[in-house]
Amino acid sequence: MNVLIACEYSGIVRHAFSALGHNCWSVDLLPSESPGQHVVGDALEIAYSKKWDLIIGHPPCTYLCKAQIWRVQRCHLRAALQSQALTFFKKLYLSPAHSVALENPIGALTKLFRPPDQIIYPYNFGDPYRKDIALWFKNVPPLLPTIISAGRKSVSNHVNSRMSQAQKSKIKSRFFVGVAQAMAEQWGTYNYGNGQY
Repeated sequence: MNVLIACEYSGIVRHAFSALGHNCWSVDLLPSESPGQHVVGDALEIAYSKKWDLIIGHPPCTYLCKAQIWRVQRCHLRAALQSQALTFFKKLYLSPAHSVALENPIGALTKLFRPPDQIIYPYNFGDPYRKDIALWFKNVPPLLPTIISAGRKSVSNHVNSRMSQAQKSKIKSRFFVGVAQAMAEQWGTYNYGNGQY
């Protein structure tokens, strides 16, 4: 399949799909942290520029997450930035790709867009972390748990007060290897024509 991983600089999901033989590209405003097929640029431009079979996106959640809801209500600038983030999310979702899966935390999207199609937890996919990952699908099946991990660490364990906010955000937004592997193994082999694995 031709797969685009939007808003990914780490290469984690891209590597999972590429390892299974898919023509997978990632795109982000940042250079990739790992070698591979990566474009530094506008994710929407790339999403609309060619025919993708599947787009998996990690749109920025800064103004869409739960923590921002009360701040947006009190600040016109934040409200405008939330509106831009929502527009970006919707345009990526409505891209011409046959199948789209977008990830974001639980937050404003439930009210402003619609509730997520699935909420998963990294510890159901072999990653020993607890974090709600909400997923919105267009022609994509729910992910099935793979390896249940006994660990339940917080992602915040990897940040400290000496780090800048940008460093903290980068660490907290890093995706999970086990979830990426499940995406590649399940969505990469799913028969989208007859709806079967």
